[in-house]
Amino acid sequence: MRKVAVFFGGKSCENEISVLTGIFVMSVLRCERYQLFPVYIHTNGLAYTSPKMTSVDIFRDKKYAQFQRIIIEGGTMYALNEIKGRIKPLFTPDVAINCCHGGLEEGGGISALCRYNDIPLASPDLASSAVFMDKCMTKVVMRGLDIPTVDYIRVNEEDYQKRGAFLLKRIANRLKYPVIVKPAHLGSSIGISLARNETEVKQAIDAAFALDDRILIEKYLQNKQDVNCAAYSLNGEIFVSEAETAFGAGVYSFEEKYIKRTSDGLAGRGRNFTKDGGRYVLSGELREKIRSYTKTVYKRMNLAGAVRMDYLISDGKAYLCEVNTVPGSLAYYLFCERMTDARTFFGDLMEDALRNHQAGEKKILTTGILSGVVGRNK
Repeated sequence: MRKVAVFFGGKSCENEISVLTGIFVMSVLRCERYQLFPVYIHTNGLAYTSPKMTSVDIFRDKKYAQFQRIIIEGGTMYALNEIKGRIKPLFTPDVAINCCHGGLEEGGGISALCRYNDIPLASPDLASSAVFMDKCMTKVVMRGLDIPTVDYIRVNEEDYQKRGAFLLKRIANRLKYPVIVKPAHLGSSIGISLARNETEVKQAIDAAFALDDRILIEKYLQNKQDVNCAAYSLNGEIFVSEAETAFGAGVYSFEEKYIKRTSDGLAGRGRNFTKDGGRYVLSGELREKIRSYTKTVYKRMNLAGAVRMDYLISDGKAYLCEVNTVPGSLAYYLFCERMTDARTFFGDLMEDALRNHQAGEKKILTTGILSGVVGRNK
């Protein structure tokens, strides 16, 4: 029986979405093959556990008093009694899976924690997680990989306060209205705004800076479509999903993507898409380009686990918009025809993490250089 630590929550405005992903993954993995150990990261940054964490109700009703505070040391998770100052061992996982969306937890925090504690993790490593948590850094990486992205301007809050008028001129002259304004370090729909003129862009910039100290302003693509494509690795081979459309035209807010989304939102696909069962998938040359871009990013950035990449297509061209190292529901829906397939899919991710971890254990960690250093008496 595999002992699995499931991390979810996080010090992020995406905490509640992460709760849904974590509970979903645990519900899928609940069987005789796995012993599950939920690890909830509260918005205060502390870690907790409880056997009742498998229910959404406990989080919706904020019954946090039932949670047990835990700490992680040497690969083992310990219960912490802060009043008596005592700890006791609870669980030593064989493997972990990260379900935290946004913030430090998706941006490399959980990866670093597991690496430091020698816990195999079925998710990307620290470097790639940190890079792709920053939309501006993602643009830089894509340029190096020769993968198209939408033209943009990066803005730091301090620079905007000093040279705001100059920025507004750059937007009008280089990008031209309308434009998209979004925080650099948050989810793809949090704080995003469409600005059609200078008045609206000022309001959008102020709103974005209320959430983040760095933002980016992108050229708005007319008649665009949102497309998702994901990849994962197993036994050294990279598997790429179909390029599937997720939304219709327009700019989608956090509420529209996660709360109001219905089957009506899947209308208006256009001639580039074909219906495959209940899904709409991209066809033709654009399909091949997007799947090729996805595989290139996954391979060149040494990614692991299931990673979803979000694209925009407009006027027959595809642009990579964002790389999600911890996608919602771990993007199982892009690979699994049935819900029952998800358990095998998540199991494959964890087994691959174990194999990769075992290979890494063979690496030399010391050089022996100190044995040749002669000490000096004081």
